[in-house]
Amino acid sequence: SVYTSRYGNAAQAARAAEDAKMHGNSNSSSLSQFDSETSQSIWPNATMPDFQEQAAGQLKLANGRALSFNPIITQDVNRLQWEAHAEESAWILGDESLVAPDPSLSWPNNRTVAFGIYSRDDGGNVVYDPGYAPGSRYEDVMVPVWQIAPIETNQKAVMFNLHGEKNRQRALDDMLQYRVPALTAILQLVQDEDLRPSSILFYPVFDEFNYDIPNIDRNVVGSISIVFSWDTLLASILPDYIKGMICVLRSSTDQQYSYSISGDEVTLLGEGDLHDKKYDSLGRTFKANLGMTKELLGEVDYLITYSLVVYPSQEFEDQYVTNRPAIYTTGAVLIFLFTAALFMIYDYLVEDRQQKTARLARQTGNIVDSMFPAAFRERLYKSHRKAPTSRRSSAASSGEFNRRGSEGDGTVQASNVTRYGKPRLDRRSSLAKMNIKEINKFMKNAKNQPSDHIPMPQSPDDDEPIADLFLDTSIMFSDIVGFTKWSSERSPNEVFRLLEYLFWEFDEIAAKLNVFKLGTIGDCYIAVTGIPDPIDDHAIVLSQFAFECREKVRQVCEELEREGLDTKKLDMRFGIHSGAITAGILRGTKSRFELFGDTINTASRMESTGKAGKIQVSEETAELIRLDRKERWLIKREDKIHAKGKGELQTYWIDPQKDSHRVSFSDSVEDIVSETRYPCNQRRSSASSEPYYNHEYGASDVLDEWEEEKVEEVFQKNNSSPSPDSVVINMY
Repeated sequence: SVYTSRYGNAAQAARAAEDAKMHGNSNSSSLSQFDSETSQSIWPNATMPDFQEQAAGQLKLANGRALSFNPIITQDVNRLQWEAHAEESAWILGDESLVAPDPSLSWPNNRTVAFGIYSRDDGGNVVYDPGYAPGSRYEDVMVPVWQIAPIETNQKAVMFNLHGEKNRQRALDDMLQYRVPALTAILQLVQDEDLRPSSILFYPVFDEFNYDIPNIDRNVVGSISIVFSWDTLLASILPDYIKGMICVLRSSTDQQYSYSISGDEVTLLGEGDLHDKKYDSLGRTFKANLGMTKELLGEVDYLITYSLVVYPSQEFEDQYVTNRPAIYTTGAVLIFLFTAALFMIYDYLVEDRQQKTARLARQTGNIVDSMFPAAFRERLYKSHRKAPTSRRSSAASSGEFNRRGSEGDGTVQASNVTRYGKPRLDRRSSLAKMNIKEINKFMKNAKNQPSDHIPMPQSPDDDEPIADLFLDTSIMFSDIVGFTKWSSERSPNEVFRLLEYLFWEFDEIAAKLNVFKLGTIGDCYIAVTGIPDPIDDHAIVLSQFAFECREKVRQVCEELEREGLDTKKLDMRFGIHSGAITAGILRGTKSRFELFGDTINTASRMESTGKAGKIQVSEETAELIRLDRKERWLIKREDKIHAKGKGELQTYWIDPQKDSHRVSFSDSVEDIVSETRYPCNQRRSSASSEPYYNHEYGASDVLDEWEEEKVEEVFQKNNSSPSPDSVVINMY
């Protein structure tokens, strides 16, 4: 129920009197209608008769110190009307001194409601409020305290304009603007002699209470304010058994106060952050949210907000730090660590096994890639897929063929590997299709595996040999002149330093020019073109390769000379011959790619009868160079050579450096002009002579003459003679 004075219903009374005059009826029915209308309240002229009783329960629930109802008054709209209503309704407030002045008191202590809305000036004197709040978002609004509980200790606050006081003005402006509850900054109340941080919560009162009506425009006509002290509020945030917590209260207005909390006992430590800095890392922050303010408005910068940071103290640490939890924790941690260690070891072993398998696959792939050309490699795999089941399973179970090379000693038994250990780029696609189990079938260690593990057909009828005839090829032999004497005076490390450095450089040149490296025998480097990929200008390409290798030999020897290896006198001779070659995979204890034919023997003679620093080619190779219009490279050797099994042969020296420009694998301007003038002089094409036939031959187990010579030369360099039963030449 709300009491409304006659001033509060002046509009209804005027309308009722006008209606009675117009109808000529002033009987009791009109008065009854007026009485009914006056039972309805008109904001802000409203007073609750039982306010003290209702406020007492709310204060107990909220742990507040005072609760008041404060109407919203506008200076030029309803101030005088409301002050008249307040004077008439003062008797409901519950304090006689607000109705009639106490003769025993002097001004301003004997002030009554009749004085009107008041405020205090800069000197603290009571003055009639001017109705203007400078700096406010609502300058003509007044918010006087009207009904307050408990009235016994707060009667002098009645009619005080809260909106005229700076600390309260901002919170009231927030409430009016956002229509949500708002908090003031931290205040020091006048009735508190000692420092006691407090705040006021303003809760809006609307002219409509029916929240179910949609799209209704509700206006703020007043506020309910609750005055509370923060120590009272903090007394209920921790359980009774927790002692010695430090709470730092922080507001968005940069105010800070520190409290010590032990159960329900709260002690103000002072202004500022006074917690022990050694517990900074243990602080926990809690932010306050009034009702649904954040949900309704989102992030609003202007509202005053609070946060509470809780820290432990030395008292708290002394109470709760004991050895028993440490013992229990240590035991649990040890169990956890032991279990985690088991899982980590298991995971490491699995990961290590996978990495070793992947590394083994890559290394094996590199070895296989370097040992066998792509076309032959595919056919080799197909032949092993056809192998008998018993042999296939036994071969797959063996994995010792390359462990020393893959597990740390750094050896790589491969010939076609670049200086940086990378396989040829044009063979990666085939390697990607390989399976390590298939690779294991033919990569075997002859020393550790029994003969029945060799992935060979059971009889010649089981599988055909993997061999082809290549008609158009060129092969190069190169040998270091003076190497035998030099190596006898050098340590093994120095010998291999030279060979590795030199042959690595050769490998890079071979990869650049697409030359196939067949292998090395001692200090002899063997390379071939036209195998495995037939090309028309195989003689030109191999000649260019030999020339670049010759230049690289001189560079390497100069560099090693500066390192003190005395390689200045070393040089290299090169021999090239062109013709048909039989190539294939000789399967056995160690499968390997082999070349056979008289072309190889002749190429070996070209090298052995050559001179240091020169490239000697046969008549057949010279003819191919002429057909490619590079006859200017050729220098006819004055004397004929005598080759074992060949008799006297006319040979040529070649020097590609005699060109005025570097050789490219496309026709030069001179070549184009020559073809234009002499169309009949055309270079050979692969269409005119098929260079690659699918003839297959059985693998030969007899060494060619050139192989015998190289074996003999190797053993002579090492001051020993070969045993007929111990000579094995592996071209990889």
